[in-house]
Amino acid sequence: MDRSLLIIFTLFTGLLFGEEFQILSGDIIQLDDQYNLDIRTCPDVVDSCLYVCSDASTNPCHPEDLYSITIDTSTGGAETAGSRYRIYFPWEYDGMYAEKFVVTASWPCLSPTAVAATGNYAFWDIIGNDPCPGTVQGSIWYGEDCEDSNGNIGADHCKELVGRFCFAPGDTLDWPEESDQSISTDTCDACWMSSAAWDYYDDGLYADSLLSPGPCTVFDHCHHSEPDSVLCGVGYLDGETVSVYEEIFPMEFKLYPSHPNPFNPYTHIRFSLQTDAYVSITIYDMMGRQVRSLVNQRISAGYHTALWNSINNLGSPVSAGVYIYSIQAGAFVQTRKMVLLK
Repeated sequence: MDRSLLIIFTLFTGLLFGEEFQILSGDIIQLDDQYNLDIRTCPDVVDSCLYVCSDASTNPCHPEDLYSITIDTSTGGAETAGSRYRIYFPWEYDGMYAEKFVVTASWPCLSPTAVAATGNYAFWDIIGNDPCPGTVQGSIWYGEDCEDSNGNIGADHCKELVGRFCFAPGDTLDWPEESDQSISTDTCDACWMSSAAWDYYDDGLYADSLLSPGPCTVFDHCHHSEPDSVLCGVGYLDGETVSVYEEIFPMEFKLYPSHPNPFNPYTHIRFSLQTDAYVSITIYDMMGRQVRSLVNQRISAGYHTALWNSINNLGSPVSAGVYIYSIQAGAFVQTRKMVLLK
């Protein structure tokens, strides 16, 4: 395979979900041979290198380590020491070559670069941007034509490697208090932070159940502006007994504002149950027509979240507009509005 030319690539970038994530995706940049990396090295500009999957011998890749990273304060051509990590994936996996990528990073904590490839490796950098807990998910697709007719990255005939990482940017004492400023007992896992970079992985068109980060009901750290219904922060997973949220079990039935709102295409619908109840959550359009029966089951007391991916009961995406979501739990009924943007 000829990899000597610099190939122009298409890059999609956006701040989505109320500025929770920064997402880069597109074709992997093919660098010419002068950048050949048959041996993995960290350039001077890069503080440290992480290697994913031991060259694809293990999948999925989910390191136990939590990585500290400095906030990048560079201006012009200067570089801030310790503010950048380089993450390597194998260029070849199961007889196929890296073609597409999707890198998602917590914003404003972290800022990712696009994925490039040369020699035996595909790689990208993660830059410390703001003092707050941050997560990263890198998804690399191997094969040819790993994109469907609608421009969605992924394909059943291609294979995916996923790397997930937790970072502690800046001095943790500068983090918001509700984020939990202690990381001494932390482990990078699916529950490390609410609204993590892998939060929506399972809802992707080509998501692999074997690569699922798994469900969580409590979290070690809070992302920005999480409502009180999200159980996270001091006291939940780090062995402490004091919590910024005093109530583990709710004292009322309540339907909370969806988050994010407006949204595209995902939003969380959070609700609390004072006692066990049979719960129905239904989404309607502004004409009162049912769009989606989202929840219809008995659920235990506590705080819960339902995820809507803008798909109707027929499995088709809905159009942009205002939608009504309603909960019924026993005699309790509450309704709210949300806005889908496209």
